[in-house]
Amino acid sequence: MAFAGGNPSLRRGGSERDAILKISIVRHATAQDRGEPLPDIERSLVKKGEKEAIAVANYLASRHAAPDLMISSFANRAIETAHLFAKAFRYPRQRILLRDALYGNPSIEDLANEIRRQPDKVRSLMIFGHDPAFSQLAAYLIKDFRELLPKAGVVVAELPVNRWREVESGSGRLLEFTAPSLLKEQKRQLRNDLETRLARSMEAVLAGLHRPGAAAFREEVRKSARRTVKSFLKTLNGQGPAPPAKPKRRAT
Repeated sequence: MAFAGGNPSLRRGGSERDAILKISIVRHATAQDRGEPLPDIERSLVKKGEKEAIAVANYLASRHAAPDLMISSFANRAIETAHLFAKAFRYPRQRILLRDALYGNPSIEDLANEIRRQPDKVRSLMIFGHDPAFSQLAAYLIKDFRELLPKAGVVVAELPVNRWREVESGSGRLLEFTAPSLLKEQKRQLRNDLETRLARSMEAVLAGLHRPGAAAFREEVRKSARRTVKSFLKTLNGQGPAPPAKPKRRAT
């Protein structure tokens, strides 16, 4: 990959491949309501939030390498989100750093400065925090990115620099933007596509044997395709069908 105008760090001996940093910006998942009688920093994830974080973390871990460093806000909900991501990426929880700069509603410059302080040996960074600050940070780093991060939403971007202190506004290139609702829609589309293709294949085989009979069994074929695809997708999600029951011993 070549960069317009050249990059001074490349001329100092770094390869073009090395001169790419990667950042993942993660908004915490759904947490307890603000109205509950506890300090904001102590609000924890609810069951829905845990499921959101697990789904998104597992999806990203199947597509991206583990980050070199995870940094989280001090808020419970951000830390708990980070722990679930760490599990998916097999990243040691004890290596998650906590930073005041990521909590509350920090300015863009505060967040950018926190990113620029990271050591050069860190090539990929994942940060966990809050909105609206994180949506603003994504828009600051990635030119023309204007999406708002929903709960458990994640933006992954490449930065064409060799040192974090060289990160500038608009320098990032979007690699991925995902969120629980987007994953659900993606899964729904996949399921519908598989069901349609499988049903058509089954209908074609039956029609080749006996066309009138195939037409009569069309609804049964479609139901069978739905059941098969549902079972198949559960297997992909690690929820495979239960092992067959052991045969009962006959009394002798």
